Amino acid sequence: MLTLPIGADLALARLGAAIVLSLIFGLVRQRSGKPIGFGTFTFVSVGACALALVAVRLAPDAPLALLGAIVTGIGFLGAGALVRSGPPERISGFTSAATIWIVAVFGLTIGVGEYLLAALLYAAIWLVTSIDLFMERRGRGVHRRLLTLTLDPEGSLARVREVLGPTLSTELESLAKDADTGLRKVVVSVSGSPAQLEELLGRIESSGAFRGYQID
Repeated sequence: MLTLPIGADLALARLGAAIVLSLIFGLVRQRSGKPIGFGTFTFVSVGACALALVAVRLAPDAPLALLGAIVTGIGFLGAGALVRSGPPERISGFTSAATIWIVAVFGLTIGVGEYLLAALLYAAIWLVTSIDLFMERRGRGVHRRLLTLTLDPEGSLARVREVLGPTLSTELESLAKDADTGLRKVVVSVSGSPAQLEELLGRIESSGAFRGYQID
């Protein structure tokens, strides 16, 4: 039977801490509407913690090789959180991917018994994600949305600018025209708070200047 150099009670306590703390974090992320929720974060943290316990048992004098393999493997999982969309082509999900990776490292530090480091890491995770959410809600930084507007053949960019208004930060990404229908498609990146985006949708719908719209 496999036995741990640390007591079974202590091993269970470490696993329990990884479960509870990662579960709390994952629930908050899921309630915020993030695509990765409590299940993923809990499994990643607990799995890393358990593997760290095994690494310390199998190679107590030099566990770094096994621990490094854990971190590398989690990196491949985080890559799955990246999403490619377009046009124009863009890649999103970097924060989710990095969060998966660092939550795994958090579980690993608990597994090897580095409690102070784990506590500091957990606090840093909360701090950074809280600031990230604060910025996202206000449309700051990289939290931008792509707005695609479909115009009649006679539609103009001046009309688009008029409807978008001066309160939002906007940038023209692409302009295309359908050869068959003559309809024009304008893609604009928009930065703003959820309330500002909701107000923008109201202006678009009430203007009657567009055949359709889409926000990504």
